[in-house]
Amino acid sequence: MNKKLLFGLFGCMLLTILFSACRIVDASMLPKNPKALMGASQFITNDMAVKKGESIDLVDTVSNPHVITNGFYDASGKVEKPSEPDAPQIGTINFNGNDTQTIGPFNTAGDFHYYCTIHPNMNLLIHVTA
Repeated sequence: MNKKLLFGLFGCMLLTILFSACRIVDASMLPKNPKALMGASQFITNDMAVKKGESIDLVDTVSNPHVITNGFYDASGKVEKPSEPDAPQIGTINFNGNDTQTIGPFNTAGDFHYYCTIHPNMNLLIHVTA
């Protein structure tokens, strides 16, 4: 009798573990990165705020290529590369059109700049809050 009871309890335990491991997760409920949208020659979203620890998705909404890197174009069109040691240093990210890439996480509060080396005055400013 005791063997049957132990076997039954063991079987219930295995089924519980199996069902817990195979649960279905609704992907729409998972947190998503904020998106910075890019058009043909400008950021559609050119100024955005994120929370410390978040990453952002750069989304090329058209078939135009972009090359994104740290820095910005100033008012005269000159490239500025300010010292932003806490910004995610991305090197260069190439977009071929209609694609998405992630930068981050942004682990320090502050303002961080990115620009497209192909399109003059295509700037993105990210405000990171605590």
